[in-house]
Amino acid sequence: MDILKVTVEPREELGSRASQKLRKEGFIPANLYSHGQPAKNIKLDSNKWERHIDESLNLVSIEFPDGGSQIAAVREIQRDPLSQSINHIDFLGVSMDETIEFSVSLDFQGTALGTKEGGVLTISSEMVAVECNPINVPDSISVDISELEIGDSISAGQITLPEKVKLASDPAMTLVSVTAIRVVEEDIPEEPAEGEELAEGEEPAEGEEAKSEDQGEKYSADKKYSTDKK
Repeated sequence: MDILKVTVEPREELGSRASQKLRKEGFIPANLYSHGQPAKNIKLDSNKWERHIDESLNLVSIEFPDGGSQIAAVREIQRDPLSQSINHIDFLGVSMDETIEFSVSLDFQGTALGTKEGGVLTISSEMVAVECNPINVPDSISVDISELEIGDSISAGQITLPEKVKLASDPAMTLVSVTAIRVVEEDIPEEPAEGEELAEGEEPAEGEEAKSEDQGEKYSADKKYSTDKK
């Protein structure tokens, strides 16, 4: 496994105002924590390192100006909510023989069978947490999705992990699934059948009102005829 070498410089001034000033000068404020040792306040050249450091990166080698180095895990990256530029990084110094937790990206392989039948592939998580020694942490974990049909899914407990790597995420956590497309049918009200009475407040269908008026006129004419006859 290749480990990114990151050159750093000591950070003398502390506090939010000093950190803001550093960012304007082109640096990323950072802290390096080590077991049983005081935190080291450091800074990185943002133009050089920001594009190399992200949430999927697990290990780096911190290179100090005096020639010393420290293997460290990337524990937290704070970003500006608008620009998404890095505001601050926390590193944790590690020993190569200790077991710690890492976040590892998932590499989905193949085309799900269900998508060829009209299903929709949904990726619920692109990363999974594992526990292992730093020297054994994988760059990514391959997940074969080619056999997934509509209604199928793959959970964290079903993926194959490399040797000496243990799952730290919830085994029941869904990683990817294929679902059917739901078609919503619109309800169309039916017209009353011929001869059916309309409910209170309903308007008669076109032609019914005219028919009723014709019947009324006929009734009036019949009544008049019978009166005249008498």
